[in-house]
This record gives sequence, structure tokens and C-alpha cells, in this order.
Amino acid sequence: RRGEEFMKEAVLVYLEPYASSTCELVTELLQYIHDRVPLQMVEATALLAGITVDTKNFTLRTGARTFDAASFLRRCGADPSLIQSMLKEELDEYIQKAELIRHTEVMFGHIAVSVSDQTCPQLLIAKSADALLNMTDIVASFVVCRRPDGLVGISARSLGQMNVQVVMERLGGGGH
Repeated sequence: RRGEEFMKEAVLVYLEPYASSTCELVTELLQYIHDRVPLQMVEATALLAGITVDTKNFTLRTGARTFDAASFLRRCGADPSLIQSMLKEELDEYIQKAELIRHTEVMFGHIAVSVSDQTCPQLLIAKSADALLNMTDIVASFVVCRRPDGLVGISARSLGQMNVQVVMERLGGGGH
């Protein structure tokens, strides 16, 4: 879905609603460039890490093309053990995320909303919203928290049954 801030005069638009992530799309483009662009191990690993995160370890929004892209990246030297170590969490971050989750209320039986007055980086807000989707019966989550820059950060996530981008656009945001 194109957001309101979609670039009007882009040189190339490659919009594939079935793709798992931007990393999958970039990988597909790299595979089909006539003059192959050699990927360094770290570049292939970064792309595979993006696909891994966006698909929640290949469990959501995956298709044959997702696995083709991952296979290509492995052939280019992507290192899954490096990805695993990159995705580990610090204990204090995990505790802070748990504190955000502790403030959660469930609305309408399936929407998790957490509002906290603690200060958290945007990435932690996003990780907390993501974690809430692992709860039984939750189809969408919203986490609201003050950011270190003094602004309020909101992260909205869903499993697809609810379009949280539309909700965020109504609040004046949406997308990245």
C-alpha cells in the first residue's frame, strides 16, 4: 500500500505486495542484474538479517520467492550464526521491554495497547509492539512511549487482519 508520502517522480518503482521485506526486493533485483554485482559476506548477511527479522524467522509473509532470495544470499556467503548473534538482546533492554508489555491493556478482545511514561528508544518501542503480537488472540498492537528526544513514539504492528497503517495515518503518521 502506498502511503501519503510516496515519492512522486521516482526513477524506479518496484512495489511488490507479496514480498516479505525491502531486503527481499533488493535481493531479487541483485539476482537479476545482468552484470552480477558481487556481494561481500557482510552485505549478504545484512540482507538476510533483514529478511529474517521482517518474516519473524521465516514464519510470516513468506513465499517461495522469500526462500529463493534467502538461498541466493546464503550462496553469496551470508552467515546465519552472525545473524543470530546480531539479534541477541541485552538483559536491561529485555527488562525494559517487559515493563512496556506490563502496561498493556487489551481492547475489543484482540487489540493490545500499551502506554507508558517511561523513556524508550523507538527501536525498543517497535520491539515491544512486535512482542505483543505473540500473545494469544492479539491481532494488532500499539505501543506508545516517550522517546529520548522528548517526542512521543508510537509503534503499530499487526498480523494482517487489521491495517494499522491506516490507523496511524489517521493519527498523522503511518509508515516510516
